[in-house]
Amino acid sequence: MASYALDTHTRQIKDVAWFLLNRDRKAVCPLCDHPMELRAEKTTDKSTHLWHGRNAYCPSIPENRIKYESLAARALDKEQGLRLRQEVIENLYNIYMSCNGIVGGLKIGEFKQLLNLATEKGIWDYQGLKLNYVPYVLLTFHEMFYAKDSKIRNERYFIVLEPNIKYLDDLWNDSRAKQYIWKVSPKHGILEKIAINEKLDPEPKWFKEFAHRIVL
Repeated sequence: MASYALDTHTRQIKDVAWFLLNRDRKAVCPLCDHPMELRAEKTTDKSTHLWHGRNAYCPSIPENRIKYESLAARALDKEQGLRLRQEVIENLYNIYMSCNGIVGGLKIGEFKQLLNLATEKGIWDYQGLKLNYVPYVLLTFHEMFYAKDSKIRNERYFIVLEPNIKYLDDLWNDSRAKQYIWKVSPKHGILEKIAINEKLDPEPKWFKEFAHRIVL
């Protein structure tokens, strides 16, 4: 069930309560741009939410969940894969911190599992894969980031890419591919849109904003 949608007039994210007060405004999914509508406001078993409608193929819908680690590449480059493996090993701490800056509270054991999965699936050999994409790609492999036992996460969520990604290497090889990942809650829908950095940067956005406000 989605709790947020994009108001087509202002292109701003609004919640269910806002759309209930502004029923003349049209809502679309911020991820797939599919029209959304309010549902279940008269029922007692479900809270009011925003609905994609039937036959919507949005990766934010749990039933449409994509196994990104199983997506093939359009092309492989074994030599590049050897170089990238070495780069990953040399920058392992920064990759981990980049992942942790996005999801918060990523355990070392979880991080190792994601690395092992990338190796098992041959992701390092996907043509054109660069170091800055590695944290984002790894996080899409995790089935669910849970809030339980976490002091940082308030909501459980998973990570998805744009809906037009058919081959994983489209993300970095196709100039038309939007450079974002999305946090999606099974309960509330879209939680956050995150831009992919052009370089490996472990400093999270919230800390950059904090640092810019510091005066010494």
